[in-house]
Amino acid sequence: MTPIDPSGLGGLAAPTLHPEAFQLRILIWPLLFGLGMYLLLTSQPWGRPKSDLVERLRRLDVDERIRAQVTRRDVPPVFASRTLELLLRPLLDDGGRALQSALSPFGLGGGAALEGKLRLARPGVEPSQFFGEKVVAGLIGLGLGPLMNGLDIQPFGPWPSWLWMAGGALGFLAPDWHLERCLAGRRALAIMELPPLLDMLTICVSAGLALEQAMEMVVRQSTGIIAQELRAVTRDVALGERTLIEALEAMAERNPFPELATLVSQLRAAHDQGLPLVQTLATQAEALREKKRLHVVEAGGQASVRMLLPVAIFILPVLFVVLLVPAAIQLMSLGG
Repeated sequence: MTPIDPSGLGGLAAPTLHPEAFQLRILIWPLLFGLGMYLLLTSQPWGRPKSDLVERLRRLDVDERIRAQVTRRDVPPVFASRTLELLLRPLLDDGGRALQSALSPFGLGGGAALEGKLRLARPGVEPSQFFGEKVVAGLIGLGLGPLMNGLDIQPFGPWPSWLWMAGGALGFLAPDWHLERCLAGRRALAIMELPPLLDMLTICVSAGLALEQAMEMVVRQSTGIIAQELRAVTRDVALGERTLIEALEAMAERNPFPELATLVSQLRAAHDQGLPLVQTLATQAEALREKKRLHVVEAGGQASVRMLLPVAIFILPVLFVVLLVPAAIQLMSLGG
């Protein structure tokens, strides 16, 4: 009897998959092609989702268009190229919005605290864009390991999977570290700007001006972070939206700096208890000047610590070579 072929192919051998077909350098091309086709389709007008009828009718209303133009926040571009901005920006925003909605039930969506930080350090950046940057940075950090393995760049052997995950985690947290650095830099600038502004306010108040008038005169002659915030305070007071103390407290809430909160609390206490403003402003200026001096000393100490690594790597070896090579040559000549 003729044996039955279990494969059902009439004696033909079953097709086998070559192991090289699963290598990263082979799989990367269809993935890139699919991503390019998706971006190309979604960037075209006929591939975009159409807005509803209410939105299109709102665009025809002149008052609505003017109100949208006034209240619109200028969003800075993510990519330097306009083509990349048009192609990748929607994908970045959608990914960030999806991640934010997924993390919000667990209390990790940022919320009002993240919006306040972005408003201070990176004006114009929405939380969805911030989470999109986290997604992109995480994917870049995660893909470095497989990319190095696919390109055979392995100076210490194959890159392990735990190192891929570590790179992804570091990339995901990189925007948070950058945001905190921006906030720290803003606080440092505020500490540097506060003492001169308080000195000018003290001079104006001692000349007989009220605190509101003194602030208006000072902000016209000043620039910087605190001057912009005081300009917003004087605008709110002039429009009658808030009293001076309420506007100062709102400024302290927008800028969560301990130095600014202390100043506002002292001004409120002086306003409620009828204390002389000249003495209060002079005392706060002196305290902030000491805080500024300590901040400069601390920054200098940190800079000296950061200088140790380049000195130990680049300067000391060269110094040793310059000093020891002539001495070694001299000793060899004496010994010979």
